[in-house]
Amino acid sequence: MIQEVDKRLDMSLHFTTPVNSYVLSTLVKENSVPINIYSQDNQLYVTYFLSNVSHNDRKLLETLNPVLMGEVTVITEKIDSPVMRKFSENVDLVSTLTDGELFTKGRSIYACFRFHSSQLKEAANLLRMVISLDENIDEIGFHSSKGIISNLDAIDDRISLSVVTFSFKKSEEKHFVLEWRNLHRNPMDSIRYGLDGDNSVSNYDMTKEPTVNFLRAIDKDHIPIGSYLEFHGSERVEVTIYVPSILTKPLLVRLYETSEAMKDFRIENIEKYAYKKGKLSELK
Repeated sequence: MIQEVDKRLDMSLHFTTPVNSYVLSTLVKENSVPINIYSQDNQLYVTYFLSNVSHNDRKLLETLNPVLMGEVTVITEKIDSPVMRKFSENVDLVSTLTDGELFTKGRSIYACFRFHSSQLKEAANLLRMVISLDENIDEIGFHSSKGIISNLDAIDDRISLSVVTFSFKKSEEKHFVLEWRNLHRNPMDSIRYGLDGDNSVSNYDMTKEPTVNFLRAIDKDHIPIGSYLEFHGSERVEVTIYVPSILTKPLLVRLYETSEAMKDFRIENIEKYAYKKGKLSELK
């Protein structure tokens, strides 16, 4: 399924911006960890998902009210980043824009977003708004997208990924692929890719789908996703999620809690991501 849409969003927008963060300065430092960025009540927040947090490190984080999600320590920190704020507030300018990569890089955040070349003008306007802030921003620009698979390979090199696949029966015969945009500002937006000779790329509202409650739960927990794809075939919908391995169990909990709306729901596979190696090895 992923090969069908790998490079359909054929452009990327990327930048790096420093963030004044207590967590980055005291704990994360040079390590890459799964993160999610969102805005709420005109404030900007970063959620960090940390594994193997020592007792001493927990003391450093006590003022941030850490939450345990299985074996993962979840820290949410309010940050002041004019660059990320401006980007978040104006992301609607590019309706095909979706997550590519988002990770910590020293005391900075690197962000890469994929979009369709038909919206190059809109993406340029968005980037111009960010640059006009005259803030510290590096590695900024556009380039041809290397595709979803290349992005997942890069993420897996930093943070181990796993693949969760499930399916359920569908009621219509149209064939298409949906990619969840995974943008907190518009949590139910996705990209619809036409199939069977239809090369269209358009915006799509996920509230029409039985997976809507599952996506709402992921968004509420701010679980970072490498990619979320739904393949709408002849008789069933097959959903493939690429998720940091340390967050597989929390994701499965939310999936089972919200699976009631999916007719004849079943888990197909839970595997370690290894696409760049040409095969997937089973998650132990």
